[in-house]
Formats: sequence, structure tokens, C-alpha cells
Amino acid sequence: MTSSITSSHATSLTTALAAIRGGDGASAVAAMKNLLRDLGREPSEPRALAEYVLATAAVQDGSVGQASRAAAACQAIGLVLDEPGWVAIGCATRAIAVLQDNRPADAVEDLVRAEYELRASRRDGLRAWAHTQLGQAYERFGLFELAVPHYEGAIEIDDRILDLAGSRALDARNLATVNYHWVKELDMLMDPALEDEVELRRAEVVRWAERSLALAATEQVEGTVFPLARYLRAAAAWPGDPGRWIGELHVCRSNLSDASHAGFEMEATALLAVAYVEVGEIAEAQREARRALIRLEGVDDLNVQRYVRWATLRVADAMGYPSAGAGLGYGRSIAWAWRQQHQSDLEMMRAAIAGYERSRAHDAAVRAAREDALTGLGNRRAFDEWIADIAADGAEACLIVVDVDRLKELNDTLGHAAGDVALRAVADVIRSNIRSGDRSARVGGDEFAVVLAEAETVEAQLVMDRIQLAARVVSLTSVGRPAGIGLSMGLASSREGFLPSDLYAVADTRMYEDKRRRAGAVA
Repeated sequence: MTSSITSSHATSLTTALAAIRGGDGASAVAAMKNLLRDLGREPSEPRALAEYVLATAAVQDGSVGQASRAAAACQAIGLVLDEPGWVAIGCATRAIAVLQDNRPADAVEDLVRAEYELRASRRDGLRAWAHTQLGQAYERFGLFELAVPHYEGAIEIDDRILDLAGSRALDARNLATVNYHWVKELDMLMDPALEDEVELRRAEVVRWAERSLALAATEQVEGTVFPLARYLRAAAAWPGDPGRWIGELHVCRSNLSDASHAGFEMEATALLAVAYVEVGEIAEAQREARRALIRLEGVDDLNVQRYVRWATLRVADAMGYPSAGAGLGYGRSIAWAWRQQHQSDLEMMRAAIAGYERSRAHDAAVRAAREDALTGLGNRRAFDEWIADIAADGAEACLIVVDVDRLKELNDTLGHAAGDVALRAVADVIRSNIRSGDRSARVGGDEFAVVLAEAETVEAQLVMDRIQLAARVVSLTSVGRPAGIGLSMGLASSREGFLPSDLYAVADTRMYEDKRRRAGAVA
């Protein structure tokens, strides 16, 4: 089921990812649909990969519904393959799609689940991708404090599911980008008390942008990474020396002319206006501010709108326009309102993650306390609770007791590991042959019990027969034994007049009577 990724699959996937990097989500969507048709419907790792890439491409192409469906399919495949990493990637990618549709409240459940599944995954390549997807989701949510650790987690992992040129350079650029957005939000608060935090974030932008540029040169992907990383470095560094960085900002802006960088191009123009004010070139500042505002028409990104308007108001205020100060004051009040909402969202998200983990830990502890570690069936504690529940409800029930014949002989001759194989095989037989709603447990070393609520005796007898027949053909060749496991069984029913608390004793006695009749059976 977990078929490997062939070279042709890898080529299709890497080509589609390269198209996404280049802003061509539509062609990547078409390519992944074709690949999914070729792969068939059986859950597999190549199919999980293709669904993930399809979801990512659909987000870029603006097809939120398609992205959500593909991400859900990726998650479902992860559940079938029992690989938490794919579940985490699917959940995080669906959260990105929901956030693209401006529904942050609907993303919380997926983000919480992705965090939990990420911690459960042991495959580095999947963990790296899950970190990246969670980082992108939190960045879209504006929760930079949560995004940064995930981007850092991704860049610290060397392994990747696909060998994509420039992956590490993009990881570093992601860290530069999220810190850049963080700086913008802090800048708009215009609070001197936050100056140290602003400078720290600026330094992080520069650090990661320079690392991205260095990695891009090493990995020979300058064209993909270079324009934005270079701009991010200049945008963070210019306040220290405006005269030096104005020229660099001009060059960077010209390199951000493609549609995928439109927001950054407008922000670069607004920053140039502010930088020109700082060096006293008022005419140039006016020209750049006017250009930024003209280019802003038709832009839907609210964050870009807020930042460009704030920067141009700074220019107008520095030039002495009477209404600019009032505009900045209003903008500052809006920024603080966003800040308060941000803090509320951050606290809510952290509480949701902690609550989910506590709930899952509690569920796991409850499950472990009532589950037999060897077979995965219920244990004696679970069995006793089932019987108590039947007694409390006044329900009718049948009880089957199953004992493995000559298990001690198997342990003595071939070792306890062989005995464990036999016990697990019996558990599988019982699990596969009881009715939906019946419960089974290992209640002793070689003894099992099946509780059949509201069952007629004839129904319970049919279940016994199925278990007995299936056990006779179980293969034990892996431990050097011929096929077949002998079982002794006993049945008791409350319809015979027995209390639920007496069923086990009666069925156990009948099981031993069966064992005596079956003396000489081979385990």
C-alpha cells in the first residue's frame, strides 16, 4: 500500500512544485490531476504527495474548494497508511486554504490536529514539510510567534521527501519573510517601548535573508529566491543608513515586477518614499508616495493596503500636511486594535493546542489502562467494566470464553516469542469473526472472552463456530509450527437465568469441560 515514488512520479511532482514556485499554479493543478488519474485510487505515498501538491497549487490558483478537498484526501491517505506526517501536512494545508478564504475560525481545528500529528511523526522528510505548512498557515493567520518556530524546525531538518533544488534557501527566505511581516505590524504601532523588539526582528530579517541568498547561490536557484530575499534584506536594513540603501531598494523593486511579488513591489515603493524623506529628498518622496497609492488601487490584500497607506501618511506628516498627523493617529489606533485581536488569537490558539494535547493524552491513558498490550484487545479491567455496564443496564448478554490449547507446550519448546505469535493470531481471529458491536478481551495468559450484548444463544454459537473454524487454518509457519491453533471454548447466556456477574464463571467451567473432551488437541 505504501508504494515507493518512481522516477517518473518524482519528475511530475518536482516539475509541478517548480511551476508553483514560479507562480503558475494552474499548470501544476492540471499536471497533478493527470498524475492522480495515473496513480489510481488505492492509498499510497505517491498519491498523498500528489494530493498535497494539488492542494498547494489550487491555493495559489485561488481554487479554495479544490484545495480543501485535495488536502482532506492527503490527510485521509495518511490515516490509512498510519503515517501521522501526512495527516499533519493535509491538515495544515487545508488550514492554509481556509485562511485564504478569510475564515480563520474554521482553520483552528485543522491547525490543532496538525500540531498533534506532527509530534507523532518520526519521518524527518514529512516533518520538514509539515513544519513548513504550519509555518505558512500561522503566517497567514498573523500569528508570527507560532510561525517562526515551525520555519526554524523545517530548516533544521536535512531530509526531504523529494530532492527539490533550493529547498533550504526557501526555508531561510520563509524565515526572513515572516520576520519582515512581524516588523511591519510592530512599526505601525509607533510605540517607542517596542523599539528593541523591532530592532531584533529587523536583525532576524537580515540574518535569514542573507542566509537565503548564500544558500541560493550554493544551490544555484538564484532566479527563484534572489529577488525577494534581496528586497527583504534591504527593507530591514535601510533605517540604519537610508542613503546607502535607497539605490538597493530601487534595484529590488525592479526585480519584483512579476505578479507573485506585486504586494512586495508596492511596499518597496512606500519604503522608498519614507527613505527619501529621511535623507531630505522631498520631491522624490512625493513622487514615490504618489506612485505607491496609484498602484494600490485594485489591491485586495488588506495587510498591503494598511502598510502602504501608513507609510505614505508618514511621508505626508514629515512634509507638514495638517491632516496627516490625524491620519497617523487613526492608523495607530487601528494597529493597536489589530494587536489586541492578535494577542487574543495567539492565546486562543495556544490554549486550543494545549487542550487538544491534554485530551489526547487522557484518551491514550484511558485506552492504555483498558487495552492488552500484546494483542490490542481489551484487558481484564475493560472486561470487568463491560460486565458491570450490562448488569447496571439490566441487559441480556452472552459470554464466550476462549482458551488456547497447549500454549505452555509451545512456550516451552519454541520460546515465549512463539507463544506471543500464537496469542496475537488468536486475537486477530476473534477480532475478525465477532459481530459489529461485540467486545473482546484477553482476560488471562492464554484466555480470551467475547461479550455479546443482546445476543441470542444461537447467534453466540455461530460466532463460536466461526472463531473455531478460522483458528484451525491460521498459519504458524513463521515460528516453525504447522497450520492451525486448537481452541477450547465455553458459552453462557443470561437468558439461561444467570446474572451477568456469574456468566464468566459458568462459561469458564464449560470451557474446561470442552478442553477435557478435546484432550490431545494440538496447539
